[in-house]
Amino acid sequence: MDLEKIFLGSVMIKPEVAPDVIGDLELELFSEEIRPVCAALIGLFDATGKLDAVAAVERYPALKVPIVECVESLESECIRPTRENILNWLRMLKENRAVEKFRSIALESCNQALGYDDLQGYYEKMGRALDVEGKTDDFKSAGDLVDDYIRSLGEKPEYIPTGLSKLDRNLHILPGNFILIGGRPSAGKTALSIQLATEMAIRGYRVCYFSLETSTEILSYRMIANRICNPLEDVENKRVPVAELDCLARLRKAPLFFMPASGKSVSWIKAQALRKKSQIVFVDYVQILSCADAKDRYTQITKISIALHELAQSTGMVVFGLAQLNRGAARSDPTVADLKESGQLEQDADAIILLGGTDHPFILAKNKEGEAGIWFNIVFDKEKQRFLEVTP
Repeated sequence: MDLEKIFLGSVMIKPEVAPDVIGDLELELFSEEIRPVCAALIGLFDATGKLDAVAAVERYPALKVPIVECVESLESECIRPTRENILNWLRMLKENRAVEKFRSIALESCNQALGYDDLQGYYEKMGRALDVEGKTDDFKSAGDLVDDYIRSLGEKPEYIPTGLSKLDRNLHILPGNFILIGGRPSAGKTALSIQLATEMAIRGYRVCYFSLETSTEILSYRMIANRICNPLEDVENKRVPVAELDCLARLRKAPLFFMPASGKSVSWIKAQALRKKSQIVFVDYVQILSCADAKDRYTQITKISIALHELAQSTGMVVFGLAQLNRGAARSDPTVADLKESGQLEQDADAIILLGGTDHPFILAKNKEGEAGIWFNIVFDKEKQRFLEVTP
């Protein structure tokens, strides 16, 4: 079927769906032949706030023939232009265009003159090309923002839960957030990140976990110990009764993916996360990510921090970065100033969780959208690799 014409015909026959798709319409999704119709429909909607074939022909009489062809293409296929179908067709158009972009970039990368550093950039471009969810940034007027707010008054914000109720009441995680989990060695950074990753995946979020220093096998032991509440030592030595593994049924079906990332860069992680259509990304840990063009460690960590923040902002993914603290943080309670090697981490993060304090072992040290500097009665059961809420 002629997908381009059928899609444009459907939005004219089903004008009530227009507001759901008009913001995603881009001329590059269509062939040169049909682009004028797309441009006309965008212009019509901008001018009148509605779409229909009659109004389109009246406003753009020179395009009568292709506009009518679009409507007739839909009718000839005998397909119902339901909202679900229209959104599916839009996604297919985006995917088709993404494939074209990817192939074009792949052909460019075959240039024999390109070196390793050049190809890293092409790798990131390929990942971006496959991101069909991304939206083009544009100006929004104050009036549009107010209208958006009024229209959404009946909608409650959908925050991403961590599974720790005390933390969730204070930390409201939204798409595009960059969150740091900092701590000294053995404070439980990896255990907490795995607990959060599994909890979010079981709730249906697509989660990618990139480990730069721990094998996926060892991570799996920690994940299983956490979920079945058994000692890590028993899990590692395969002393767990089979019957106790039955509770892992939901986890086995969860969209949680682990990948080793030793020596890899943020660009590589971005490409892999886009490939898996991830909604949430964990990086363990940020200070050992690769950054080839940095002159020194301070510059390296600064660039990595900025890149992780940009990854969250540009894709809408939630990015969790694990971070080591300076050796000087061995006092009772760490602070954000103890984040190792660059103050940029503190600046870029939307929220920072610090672990390992003597008096306050679990601290929400930074929280852009809420109260910060508060601690919780959440303790680390190292034997079972699990963080637990306790009653004071």
